[in-house]
Amino acid sequence: MEQVISYPGTGTPTLASDISFHGDSRRRELAGFLRNRRASLSPEEIGLPRTTRRRVRGLRREEVAEAAGISTAWYTWIEQARDLNISVATLDSISRALHLAEQERAHLFQLAGQPVPSPAVPADDHIMTPLQAMLDGMNPNPAYALNPRWDFVAWNNAASTAFGDLAAMSPGERNYLRLVFTSPHLQNLFVNWEEVARCSLAHFRTDSVALIDDPSWIAMVADLRRRSATFREWWTQHNVAWPLSWRKELRLPDGHRIYNTFDMELSRPSRLRVVTYIPSTQHNAGQHNAGEPTATL
Repeated sequence: MEQVISYPGTGTPTLASDISFHGDSRRRELAGFLRNRRASLSPEEIGLPRTTRRRVRGLRREEVAEAAGISTAWYTWIEQARDLNISVATLDSISRALHLAEQERAHLFQLAGQPVPSPAVPADDHIMTPLQAMLDGMNPNPAYALNPRWDFVAWNNAASTAFGDLAAMSPGERNYLRLVFTSPHLQNLFVNWEEVARCSLAHFRTDSVALIDDPSWIAMVADLRRRSATFREWWTQHNVAWPLSWRKELRLPDGHRIYNTFDMELSRPSRLRVVTYIPSTQHNAGQHNAGEPTATL
């Protein structure tokens, strides 16, 4: 019988044979990173009064633990590089307690073997203005940008022509996956809709794994399960693989068009995914190879 080990602060127990950390080097790197960041903070920076006599530079372990809402013993074990299973919630609490910058927070999660939570999509002109200019430059081919929840955050005129008036949609409806499964227009737009939808769902499930505790993500998945019997059935299959050939055929007002889709991720500052549609040179308009995989995005 396998022994179940539960540590304070994990939220759930873990099997001794299934620890989330892999290798001593990762644990030592995590421990050293936390010790360094703890030493770099002063008590005043987290709202504590400075005392005249302190044996350590920076914060004490118990001060970090208290600020993070976990036990001192649990935090000490992490800094001792013990073989532990640390929950996302605990990592997030430690990140806030140590006032980590966004890149430092991402590094912490990676060292702990957890998916990196996605920061909010920036709305400032320093990002969105050049991004919009790039998308506009791709006309007359559809191009758009999605956030980790697959909401459309920017698009060009060709994308609105193909997918509908995105600007007129409410923010809640302006989501790629939601449109694929609930919009009759998109279900008619893609010649091979079922293949596109299956690929999209598998890719979405992998792409948004860091959001599974996010209330808005949970609400969107619940709404899709309610509104689409197909989504409800496929969601339970937990498919996470999709074809590497990014190809779609669209029914457009001027005829069928076959595209190769290319997407790239802007890792900084917010993991936006830019998707471009490139006309295929391998097939004539109106022709379709039924056995050929389509793209997910």
